Amino acid sequence: MIKIHKEDVLAGFIVFLIALPLSIGIAIAAGAPASAGLLSAILGGIIGTLITGTHITINGPAAGLIVVISSSIIGLSENGDLLLGFKRTLAATMIAGGLQIILGVLRGGRLTFLAPLSVVHGMLAAIGAIIMIKQLPVLLGVTPKAQSIMQLAFEAPNMLLSSNIPVVLISASSVFVILAWKLLPKKIQLYFPAPLVVVVIGLIFSYSMNFEMIHDVDIFSHLFTIGPRFLVHVPKSFDGLFIFPVFDVVTSWQSLLSVTSIFVVCSLETLLSAYAVDKIDPEKRTSNLDLDLIGKGVTNIFCGALGAYPIITGIVRSSANIAYGAKTKWSNFFHGIFLLILVALVPDVINHIPLSSLAALLLFVGLRLAHPRHFLEVWNHGVDQFSLFCVTFVVTIIQDLLVGIAAGVSLKIIFHLIRGVRPRDFFWPKVKLQREGEKFYIEIHSPVVFLGYFEVKKVLEKIEDGTPVLIRDNGYFIDHTIKELLAEYSS
Repeated sequence: MIKIHKEDVLAGFIVFLIALPLSIGIAIAAGAPASAGLLSAILGGIIGTLITGTHITINGPAAGLIVVISSSIIGLSENGDLLLGFKRTLAATMIAGGLQIILGVLRGGRLTFLAPLSVVHGMLAAIGAIIMIKQLPVLLGVTPKAQSIMQLAFEAPNMLLSSNIPVVLISASSVFVILAWKLLPKKIQLYFPAPLVVVVIGLIFSYSMNFEMIHDVDIFSHLFTIGPRFLVHVPKSFDGLFIFPVFDVVTSWQSLLSVTSIFVVCSLETLLSAYAVDKIDPEKRTSNLDLDLIGKGVTNIFCGALGAYPIITGIVRSSANIAYGAKTKWSNFFHGIFLLILVALVPDVINHIPLSSLAALLLFVGLRLAHPRHFLEVWNHGVDQFSLFCVTFVVTIIQDLLVGIAAGVSLKIIFHLIRGVRPRDFFWPKVKLQREGEKFYIEIHSPVVFLGYFEVKKVLEKIEDGTPVLIRDNGYFIDHTIKELLAEYSS
């Protein structure tokens, strides 16, 4: 029998207020229609709740996929037809969803933990940096000439000089609100989320300055053109939300690359986020990661079929969900229902939201991923870990996300080989469990690296919760990923 708590309805409503601007902003930042972000959150809330292995997470579009989806849309377009590129990306999303289902059925949820932590952090930091760089022209109200991320960064000074001041006023007000809101009492922050306030202020600017009409604004004797191109656009009819996939190039190299990228990043970020949310769940429940992969796969097939951005588990919205007192997965369902009602009833209001307001929100999302403290934390783990982090970070920005991950993992394997780790020890380290009285000892008799995660985990799972555990490494090398795992169990 389904039991719905009033706390789930309230949490779902407040998370919906946060998800509204973020869902639109994330989709636009990736080059997808704004409607794709909204539809993603709706499907992630409704369908994603019916098939899930988690207890209290929120599904929807996430910033971690912006780079992947943007590259896919551009790579699959023809003659500048980005809509065609998006439709082909929808086809890739459906195939990626099918792969997620297969991975879940094969109990592949644990494979996430084979990813070296420094490489994952480097990937996320690179995504954050790319998000921030891509928001600059939107914040300044200019159209850049640059095509690549590096070119965009170098063009920043010229963009500053040609800024559209009315748009910058909205951006600056939004940034000020986000910063000031952190200083307010927690209760105000909880029930009046900063993203909602940013959108309200943006709407005030939009209506008062008549952004829906193209016209010039005189500021300090300088004319600046404003108009609807600086606003969100979603179809006014509900059936206009739907865009259908095109499968004409699914066997091409570019399409296969898109499928692989969407599949890898969707699965990796979803599983890592679900694992992280379990750690902060007040009821200490454990997610079924395999079932969650299946659920995400099914939902992503619907997303691709109907014109939505792919979904993952959102760590920020899930954390907020817990903070607002959610008890069960049904808060995710209600957040989707509230979004559906809004899109169906008041699309005109959504179409008055300034793009620069959403860009300000995404600026801070990117900063959260690429915050300088993440660099410092990795540095504190040693030069090797920092090298992996930096290589992944730089290669991802310059080249591609999958290439960045491959570069980081390859460098880590090279480091271990230089240390003398034998190929056999990569996958089958010598780890034994011994008991002396009421204490357990983990005896390590070979180097242990990230690829030996499952062997170590099998040994640790024999230990009852709360039982004191001591580690005897016998002087053998243990890499950072395994140290993090052992730290969860050691007394």
